[in-house]
Amino acid sequence: MSDVDITFRNENNGKEVEVTVSDDMTSDAVLRNLADAGIIPNVPGTTLVFRNLQLRPAQTLAQAGIVSGDTISIFLNTRGGGYERNPSSGR
Repeated sequence: MSDVDITFRNENNGKEVEVTVSDDMTSDAVLRNLADAGIIPNVPGTTLVFRNLQLRPAQTLAQAGIVSGDTISIFLNTRGGGYERNPSSGR
């Protein structure tokens, strides 16, 4: 177990944040901690991607080969919305 300095990049808005985490943390634990710290919203289906590979929920950062200085992409599972029907507008 060792600490690693990671840059997390939110691919939905381009914002980046540097965080020090333990390399024995799982992908799920990282997402929970980022949400608890208010860095990302707590959105079901959010995924972490490193070197174009999606991290599995129980996979640790060390198992994924992540070391200090690496950047991990965050993809929030956001859904587009439509307009709300307004009966008086005829739509």
